[in-house]
Amino acid sequence: MLTKSDYTHRYLECPMHLWVWKHKQEEMHHHSQNPSLLWRFEEGNMVDVIARELFPDGVMIHGHGGDVQKQTQDQIKAGATTIFQAAAVADRIMAIADIIRFNPETKKWDIFEVKSSTEEKKEHIYDVCFQRIAFRKAGFDIGRVHLICVNGDYLRAGAIDPQAFLITKDITEDVDEVEEIVEADITKALAIIDNANPKAGEIACTCVPKECMCIGRCYPDLPDHSVFELTRIGGPKAQKLYASGVRLILDLPEDYKLTTAQACQVQVARSGTPIVEKDKIAEALSKLEYPLSFLDYETFACAVPMFDGLHPHQAMPFQYSLHVLPAPGAELEHHEFLARNLGNTIPELAESLRANLPDKGTVIVWYKGFEMARNKEMGALLPAFATFFESLNKRTFDLMEIFSHQHYVHPDFCGSCSIKKVLPVLVPALSHKNLTIHEGMAASLSWYRMFGHEKSAKERDETWGNLIEYCELDTFAMVEIFRYLMKL
Repeated sequence: MLTKSDYTHRYLECPMHLWVWKHKQEEMHHHSQNPSLLWRFEEGNMVDVIARELFPDGVMIHGHGGDVQKQTQDQIKAGATTIFQAAAVADRIMAIADIIRFNPETKKWDIFEVKSSTEEKKEHIYDVCFQRIAFRKAGFDIGRVHLICVNGDYLRAGAIDPQAFLITKDITEDVDEVEEIVEADITKALAIIDNANPKAGEIACTCVPKECMCIGRCYPDLPDHSVFELTRIGGPKAQKLYASGVRLILDLPEDYKLTTAQACQVQVARSGTPIVEKDKIAEALSKLEYPLSFLDYETFACAVPMFDGLHPHQAMPFQYSLHVLPAPGAELEHHEFLARNLGNTIPELAESLRANLPDKGTVIVWYKGFEMARNKEMGALLPAFATFFESLNKRTFDLMEIFSHQHYVHPDFCGSCSIKKVLPVLVPALSHKNLTIHEGMAASLSWYRMFGHEKSAKERDETWGNLIEYCELDTFAMVEIFRYLMKL
């Protein structure tokens, strides 16, 4: 059986992912437990619930397997004209639609697919097309097909208003254009499922290593410093190089067109010697004014804004870490905030930050675009703090620019300017890998889930400590990187 999820979440990502899912599923278990992926499904379910309010006469299908198909048919026989989670099974393909509704004017069933994104994406068209094919094969006379997305301009004020929160778009013509492609894909996907013992190279790999669910099969001998690590190289370009036999950055042809950042990365990979522009680094750091405030936020975002004043997917700061260096050689100070309640965290966080942040001196962050955007949003939400956040942004310095501007390039950065790549190279004694929480999405979801009813007091305390440790390391890492650079 080829399900809609098999097609959209596996075959379209990489045909090899589909084969492994059907024949060696244990090799993909770690991916199925990926926190980001699970959260995406959870957000989708939240939006689904709101979308159903647009169809007050709808009936829900529950269950799994063939039972859902029987329930669907039973509801239709009973006179249901709007069905949630209706199932269609025919010719070895199966699809469950978010919403189907019978149109009395056309005497046909319309399909409505609900997505938590704020815009139509190419994969949505293929998703809905697969559904339409499955329902037609199962005997449904399908009319129009629609996509229900989140309105990115929606601003929550009280209870969620489904009519304002969601946007419905007829995508029938878009689906018509890809139907032949999807029909051919279904045939290919079923052949992959039926191929129990594929020969080497028989099933294509179309993913890139960072997104690969089964990297040992798609890239069994992927070397360090592979072409996929070349900074800002697109997946198709890297795939083409890899397929042509160019596996290592070192093997790139001399005449291969590179950006400045890529050329620097290739240079240090070949020489093994870092690029260190001491004069430019010193010039940038000379503009900093004491006291130096090293600041980092952790944020939570949801497709369904949880509190008044927030847009869909808007990042809401719930935690900060602040290290302050009053003067050269002075003792380092640390301040922190972590919201203890699942509510609108911004007023309390802003109050704490204003109390602890020096009213002068440079504020140092890593990737100022993110932090400054949060400051601007918080200032808009809290007019009494608007001047404070505006002042904060005017004196913000982005420490990452030392690396993104190619003033310091090391082979072991692997083309990245991420603090998680830079830190262990410049300050080997520190690393995020040693922490229980070691990346931003995990921190965000840990905070959100900390308030679940199933969590014990002990579990909440453990999560609290892990979050404090993670955020504090981010700002302390900036302090230590700054100190390293000052010694050059």
